[in-house]
Amino acid sequence: MNPKLLPAADDLGGNISRIVEESGEVLQAIGKIDRFGLDSYHPRKGGLNNAAHMLSELADLRHAISRAEMLLTDHAKVVVLSDGTILHHFVWTDTLITTQELRELIGDEDHDNDDDFNAENDCIPVCAGQWHREGLEWRFYVDPELD
Repeated sequence: MNPKLLPAADDLGGNISRIVEESGEVLQAIGKIDRFGLDSYHPRKGGLNNAAHMLSELADLRHAISRAEMLLTDHAKVVVLSDGTILHHFVWTDTLITTQELRELIGDEDHDNDDDFNAENDCIPVCAGQWHREGLEWRFYVDPELD
């Protein structure tokens, strides 16, 4: 990643496109590992072996994702519809909790473990908004009128 070639920090489209580019570079690194192995390196130039190169590409992808995430949060909403009409919307918050914490919060006694709970749920409505599964954690979207 050449820092001089990065999109402007406030350029949402450019930063989203950068995720695509960096994802392609990660895929290329995976292809080299599949073909030549983790310990392989360029036969004439030397340098990073494929494992180190993969770590470098993953770091570039994480940076691209992080920059895009910062720009997307102001736009992230949950829209509640009824018959195609917007009834309400909830806005993104930085509140992120584990599945265990959410299960304790809502008093879940129906599941033996977090995996079962996550497999059955991707949204948990509560009085002040909704919890949405994000990976293996839960993000809170709040009613802006109650925030």
